Amino acid sequence: METLPVDPGGIAIMAPKGEFYILKTDPISCPAANILKQQMLSVGGECSVARGATTCSVDEAPAILSGARKHFLQLIDSLKYQAFGLDNLREELREFFTEGHIQSTINIGSAVFDLRKKTCVMGILNVTPDSFCDGGKHLKVEEALSAALQMIEDGANIIDVGGESTRPGADPVDLETELNRVIPVIKAIRKNSDIPISIDTYKSIVAEEALKSGAELVNDISGLIFDPDMAKIIKQYDAAVALMHIKGTPRDMQNDPKYANLIDEIMKFLSESIQTAINSGITRNKIIIDPGIGFGKTVEDNYKILRYLSEFLSLGQPILLGLSRKSFIDKLLDLPVDERLEGSLASMAVAIMKGAGIVRVHDVKESVRAVKVVDSILGKK
Repeated sequence: METLPVDPGGIAIMAPKGEFYILKTDPISCPAANILKQQMLSVGGECSVARGATTCSVDEAPAILSGARKHFLQLIDSLKYQAFGLDNLREELREFFTEGHIQSTINIGSAVFDLRKKTCVMGILNVTPDSFCDGGKHLKVEEALSAALQMIEDGANIIDVGGESTRPGADPVDLETELNRVIPVIKAIRKNSDIPISIDTYKSIVAEEALKSGAELVNDISGLIFDPDMAKIIKQYDAAVALMHIKGTPRDMQNDPKYANLIDEIMKFLSESIQTAINSGITRNKIIIDPGIGFGKTVEDNYKILRYLSEFLSLGQPILLGLSRKSFIDKLLDLPVDERLEGSLASMAVAIMKGAGIVRVHDVKESVRAVKVVDSILGKK
């Protein structure tokens, strides 16, 4: 419209009419589904409901709403006095269509990342003997520090320090061992750099000691599920948090994972994790989500998550994705860990184009270069 050119006032009126949305509700009662359908049709949109909801032969079912922004804004008005929980749906829709629903900036310590302008690269620093890729390489503090400084030189925006392997089948390590691995490394990095540091742990005690030592982000693979004190600690230290989806635990998560609806179930898990964080006082500009590639997922599930990654943007929080050298690449290319760079970069590029704002990688230099190209294609600047 601008290149025609169209009058700016006309653009403001017409452009929103081209924004089309398809939204799926949680299961709602049959009366609610039928009222919702009639209300959406009355404003010119569409609403799909299960056949059983129409005949009331089922107790509840989801509904799929589709229409332009104006249809949804009219629907929001029309639901104002409706019963059967539709007032709650109205509030959710109102929040979704409010300016600023998508949290595009993230605060980690004193650093503020605007993910509309630049994709962030998180460098992986595992100080473990048994991680699937870099296990045993950084056991000494000097080795870990050297690796971190090299990542910083190569362009990493965040360093993620982990002291317990969460690869499939991994056994948990005791608290003292994990603390002895990560705390000296975090202190050493902080002494030499002001780069944001993430602690990769699901234990609140480890998180607290790491935050005291200079970390500013907690990367929790359990999405605040494994340790009930985790959210409180994160809030206490005004830290950021990455909430990941996992099915099961690292020890058993790959024992034949099954989903009735993969994307729906991960979305619900992450939505609840976000609400837990918010209820604990953690602000939205400090919350990141991660659908958890490889954590309780089949190979097909991992590719499906990538295919539909943009769906997770509807949750309103920045997306972190860890794809680097994972086994779903091996299953396709039949390559050992140290030969999966190309597959990692290819999947990372797709993830960014589908909405990922932060990528977690082993190969920082190569990933930073690839990110610059993808960001340029997307017009980030």
